[in-house]
Amino acid sequence: MSKLIIGIDISMNDFYACIKVRTEDNSIKIKGTRSFENTDQGFENFLSWSLKQKKDDEWSVRFVMEATGVYYENLAYYLHSQNQKVSVVLANKIKNYIKSLNVKTKTDKVDAKTIASFGIERELENWEPMSPMYKTLRDLCRELLSLKKEKQRAQSQLHALEKAHQKLHTVIKLKREQIAFLEKAIDVIRKDIKATVKKDPILENRIKKLETIPGLGYETVVILVCETNGFTLFKNIRQVVSYAGIDITHNESGMFKGKTRISKRGNSRIRQALYMPSLSACRANEPIKELYERIHDRNPDTKRKGIVAGMRKLLTLSYVLWKKDEEYNSHYQWSNSATHNLSQRKAEPESSALDRHKPINRFIPSLVQS
Repeated sequence: MSKLIIGIDISMNDFYACIKVRTEDNSIKIKGTRSFENTDQGFENFLSWSLKQKKDDEWSVRFVMEATGVYYENLAYYLHSQNQKVSVVLANKIKNYIKSLNVKTKTDKVDAKTIASFGIERELENWEPMSPMYKTLRDLCRELLSLKKEKQRAQSQLHALEKAHQKLHTVIKLKREQIAFLEKAIDVIRKDIKATVKKDPILENRIKKLETIPGLGYETVVILVCETNGFTLFKNIRQVVSYAGIDITHNESGMFKGKTRISKRGNSRIRQALYMPSLSACRANEPIKELYERIHDRNPDTKRKGIVAGMRKLLTLSYVLWKKDEEYNSHYQWSNSATHNLSQRKAEPESSALDRHKPINRFIPSLVQS
């Protein structure tokens, strides 16, 4: 079957598109290159131009673009609404692919051709938009995290001003007013988050079940759920951990043994949301406390390793309990057969109106024993 790929390099005001086709004899040809405005009318003109290049109804057509900030979203949503196959690729993957081709020229037109070549060579997954309510919660939670950072920064500045020599009371007054404004804005966002969650009773009930995990609070659970789109994008725990950027990277070659670190190549908001709960869990959650102490005994000079391990364990617990729709049980022990025998899955929980896919249970490692 012939494969028609439209590579798209998008920016704020316009985007370049390149159409490449791979025929049944594996020959690759460029069918056309053109730029369009990043507007609704530009989207319509682009789709019409792209589909004209389809010579046979049996041709497989796919639109490929990189995740460039938020500029790609309107086009991706439009193409998805028109029942087109869309793939959104992380920017670092495209960057590394371009390096592998030793492409020295950097223009929007060249990037569109390279993205089309990437789509020709790879079998890409279909992009699916977030549930509208999850997207609303994600935007609210991201604003909440931003406001908390601003408040913490303002409080540190106020502390410095109050302790400084020859205090300027006008600046101190303005800084206190700024902090009061941020506190009021945080309260407004929190109320909106709770009101949004209450609109879906099933979602609210499942969030309450995750709150039973010692160390996790309401806001943290909501952030985990909305940032992962209800964990619908993942098939196993490794994918969730990698998405959060707390997967382990090794740096070794021959006799050289470098430091082992977490990759931090993932959703930084999940890591930000899990850090303080991990500190709490290392004191209040017995299995995680034992894990933290064991790691700290082996690495007395690096306490953060134990905290990061607690973050990973909290994320793992959240993923499994969400998929199984269960509350936390500190005395539950996973048997080896339950870990590997996928035929013994429990019935899937009732789906929320938010979930675009039914939850699935895959590989489930020990949650109590490290």
